[in-house]
Amino acid sequence: MNPPARARRRILTARIPIRFVAEGSDGVGHLKNVSRAGICVRSEDLPRPGVAIALQFEVPTTGALVNLRGKVRWSSDRLGGAAAQSEFGVTLHEPTPEFSAFFRQAVEQLEKEGEQK
Repeated sequence: MNPPARARRRILTARIPIRFVAEGSDGVGHLKNVSRAGICVRSEDLPRPGVAIALQFEVPTTGALVNLRGKVRWSSDRLGGAAAQSEFGVTLHEPTPEFSAFFRQAVEQLEKEGEQK
């Protein structure tokens, strides 16, 4: 896989709870997927595209807190019908070492699962 494609690679995550603050309002949701440069969050609380956002989640395997800052790039309020879930995407300003370690661990787990198939 070439470097740009690897940077865009999205890793599905288990339902990891996440808290966030955008425009002074708190929200909660869970991670849907992550990449090196961004995340997708499922939530009923949808921040507007273009706003700054601060996010925090706990890594299930280590208990480490991951604090992130970024910009909301898009949001979808049940696009695709009533069964669809609301979600939004965030481009991260500068992934923290804790996030990078979490992402590395998620990639390694995915690769292990692929080897076992």
